[in-house]
Amino acid sequence: MILVSGANGRLGRRIVQHLIARSPAPVAGRLAVSVREPGRAADLASRGVEIRHGDFDQPATLASAFAGVERLILTSTYGPRTQRIARHRQAIAAARGAGVLHVFYVSLLDVAADSPAEYAAVHREAENALADSGLVHTVLRNTLYADDLPQLAGPAHNDGILALPAGEGAVSLVSRDELAQAMAAAALAPRLEKRVYELTGQVASGFATIADKIARVSGQALRYSAISEAEYVAAQQQAGLPAWQANALGNLFRAVAEGRFARTGNDFAALVGHPPKSLDCMIHEYFTPRSTS
Repeated sequence: MILVSGANGRLGRRIVQHLIARSPAPVAGRLAVSVREPGRAADLASRGVEIRHGDFDQPATLASAFAGVERLILTSTYGPRTQRIARHRQAIAAARGAGVLHVFYVSLLDVAADSPAEYAAVHREAENALADSGLVHTVLRNTLYADDLPQLAGPAHNDGILALPAGEGAVSLVSRDELAQAMAAAALAPRLEKRVYELTGQVASGFATIADKIARVSGQALRYSAISEAEYVAAQQQAGLPAWQANALGNLFRAVAEGRFARTGNDFAALVGHPPKSLDCMIHEYFTPRSTS
């Protein structure tokens, strides 16, 4: 039995879809999900997936959610730092109590103790909690999501400026869908060679290069402007983001500026069997003008 937590989320749902696609036999009795709102997962139930109620804010629900699970894909939750850290600790404790045999934790490429990124601290704490738990586990460290580029560049196209506090830092990007594919492959693998996999793009590019590529494909003027973290956070809050999220994004881009997301490697290909899509390919998918006819 494989269980995916947070399967109503954008990443979790894709992991489930890839598990279904890669499974050699029907998934009934072999694949389950834990979600806060089971009604939103009805489409998965129709495909043979067992739907279980599991809420990281209600630890009592996790004992039954994780019962009988051999492999647990633990996706990160959403919220302020202290809340997420507490949720992950509760989920890991519940996995141990339920006798889960192997946990696959969806982490972040940057978990360094000296990182300025709030997200790095969240994932570092979860990795440490797993290590302390005694559970057999594999850590899958994601790079940043390529499919967030349209959200970043959409408002920027209004004035032709992609303004981010990323300095001259480079980043390797992979889409959520391909990262989910790697996670499904890891969970189904009969044997894994490593405890930590870094899931990165083929190359790392700075946002000046990325903006130039987007402009060429979309036909709309776009250039990158490196702004201060304070300017970015203020703009995000003005746009309606809660303060914790605006600050978390701001210091995430500061980590990018420090080169913490520029690493590349072959771990993705080792799991999936081929490298992830190139940056050029993804930008063409996201930004090529669509015919209205």
